[in-house]
Amino acid sequence: MSTENRHNYYEILEVSPTATQHDILIAYEKAKRTYSPQNIALYSVFSKEEADSLRNMIEEAYQVLGNQSYRNIYEKRMQAKTFSPEELSLSAIKTASNTTVSQKIEKLFDNNTPAVTSVQPEPVVEFKKDDAFENEIAGCKEWDGSFLQKVREYRKISIDSLHEKTKVNHWYLKALENMDSNNLPAPVFVRGYITQMAKTLGLNDKEVAESYMKLYKQKLEQK
Repeated sequence: MSTENRHNYYEILEVSPTATQHDILIAYEKAKRTYSPQNIALYSVFSKEEADSLRNMIEEAYQVLGNQSYRNIYEKRMQAKTFSPEELSLSAIKTASNTTVSQKIEKLFDNNTPAVTSVQPEPVVEFKKDDAFENEIAGCKEWDGSFLQKVREYRKISIDSLHEKTKVNHWYLKALENMDSNNLPAPVFVRGYITQMAKTLGLNDKEVAESYMKLYKQKLEQK
């Protein structure tokens, strides 16, 4: 791990700036194990204070790079090369993110958009039942991402709505439907996400998860 610049988060996690979210998660988990308090060999190289500092840097790096919005702000500042080290810190990135959101809201008001007095829940959209497709769902034995997407769209559930109900990140939901292993975490997490997704879609979550993971692992082995 390079600590020459405590705000070069890619160096801290030892990943390339082109790393996928999956790569970043794997690097973070590896770094946590390497610098874990349970790793006795660590203290033959670092003092307790140094080891604690390294763990804090790892956590900060992941909080920035593991959040797509924070990562976008961080990368723009790194590329500009005009920001101080303090302006690349987690707290500065969070502040910039909040400011960006506030500016978007102000812009809406500047454009005479009516003020929203309360947050309204997403309306429940009724879908027209298709007996033929319902039978296809009931008889499905191979649950891949594209068929899950087809079921979601048939039942009029948007990605935003699915995110709200499952708490799974938007880009993970899209990657699940595309079975895009480059942008998904470890299989154990994928199984959990698929289980939540299936429950929300009103499907047999155990059956869907087993089928999906079988197909997903086959795809991983082919890479």
